[in-house]
Amino acid sequence: MSEDKVSYINVAAYFLAQKGYAYDKLCWMLAERQLLFQRDSRYNQEERIREKAAEIFFSGPGYDVLCYLISEIDIMMRSGKK
Repeated sequence: MSEDKVSYINVAAYFLAQKGYAYDKLCWMLAERQLLFQRDSRYNQEERIREKAAEIFFSGPGYDVLCYLISEIDIMMRSGKK
């Protein structure tokens, strides 16, 4: 990944963190994006998202890590890369 893209992700993660979402909401957002990005056919099924969000929640990543991962997936999806 280019240095410019990493910087862009960092900025996007900063602005996402500034929105002040609850930790569990960020887990849900990351779960949705991971399932969509992985092209899991169940990406829009609420039960599957709930399972994935619980996995993320109980693995305990930091708030800033969640923001970074969400931003990274968003930017990669916008640029058409997997």
